[in-house]
Amino acid sequence: MREYWDVYGEDYRKIEGKVAIRGKHDLGPHEYHLVVYAWIISDDGRVVISRRQKGKSFGGTWECTGGCAKAGEDSKSAVLREVREELGITLKEENGTLYKRYKRRFPVGAKAICDVWIFRQNVTSEEFSLQADEVSDVKIITLDELLEMQSRGVFKKRYFYIENMIRDCKVSHT
Repeated sequence: MREYWDVYGEDYRKIEGKVAIRGKHDLGPHEYHLVVYAWIISDDGRVVISRRQKGKSFGGTWECTGGCAKAGEDSKSAVLREVREELGITLKEENGTLYKRYKRRFPVGAKAICDVWIFRQNVTSEEFSLQADEVSDVKIITLDELLEMQSRGVFKKRYFYIENMIRDCKVSHT
């Protein structure tokens, strides 16, 4: 089944009526699709991470949950859906804050507007029901463990903002 993306312009505004087919990468030079990331952080400063299935790009590496927004979805709806699909948990909408927005080019040629969400919500490992074709494992770790995993290369390196995010989360936790 084909998946469609809304198309966005340089100014982060959706181009009304324009969609792209996922995987075609036929966006114009100043056109983007929307990608969302969810960092789920508990009251005690622990974070949820998931491991990608081996057959996926970046297979076997740890990451925060995320994915592409589908046509018609706004950023928050997309991030809530991605977490529900991949981890099987329902985040409370009011617990989410848009932390960062930036543009990037993916290795496969697609260009994206990336919305990084932080959800302050307590979850337990018993709540997870993993999407088998996307996620092979999940764990809840400290923010310091996250930094250590990134320095060893077992966590995706594309999160250029991670050190600032961890510092900001630690400050707001104390």
